Amino acid sequence: MIRFAARRLVETVSRDGALLERATDLARRPEAAARQLASILCVHAYAEAPDETLTLLARLVDDRDPSVRDVASDASGELLDTQFAGAAARMASWREAPSPHVRHAFLVAVAAAARRERVERADPLLRLVTPLLGDRDPLVRRSVGPSAVAALLQHYPGLAFEHLVQWSTSNDEQVLWNVAMAFTSPAAAEIAKKALIVLRKLSLDERRYVWRAVAAAMWKLGRKRPDVVRPELARWLEDEDRVDVARAALTYL
Repeated sequence: MIRFAARRLVETVSRDGALLERATDLARRPEAAARQLASILCVHAYAEAPDETLTLLARLVDDRDPSVRDVASDASGELLDTQFAGAAARMASWREAPSPHVRHAFLVAVAAAARRERVERADPLLRLVTPLLGDRDPLVRRSVGPSAVAALLQHYPGLAFEHLVQWSTSNDEQVLWNVAMAFTSPAAAEIAKKALIVLRKLSLDERRYVWRAVAAAMWKLGRKRPDVVRPELARWLEDEDRVDVARAALTYL
């Protein structure tokens, strides 16, 4: 219903070049549905005034109502996907936003923009994600490795894996957690043997936060590729430095 209303508004208002004005008016309304509609209009208003539109959309992804935040986050993904050349650099500032909702929306947008599988987007998207790998906010961290990076691994497996190898050299436990959690995604099953190269290294990290993420990746991978993962875990059971990781992973296999 909201999208139908948005289409009608776009048809009637865009001729006057006043989509941003209408979106701004709707964003001030107390009804959540009005602010949801404003979020969708931002996708179409971007061409009129890119910076002003993104400022408004950033407000909407930080709305007090979760339903508005969800619609606005989806709209952010559609906007970045359809206006990638111009919007990517502008939206990069969202990574430094004080609100975790804005940073989360940025990652939702990256995952959406990855789905088109345009090769020229792969490296820019991976670079856009990099500064958020160390973000420790619970909402944001769930959206990095397990979501945005996982989407990039699905659609651009070769280059994404190269970045994961590079990121695995960090000493930041949050970065390493995100690297490990990227391999919990279904896409990792396609490169299970390569994933083990990284996970073997991370399994030696003595910090529980990191090695528990490795265990999670191993049991998720093990369900998809037991032929690759079970023999590896059997070896880890005999390794005093990895035995805790192996036991934790095997609990769920």
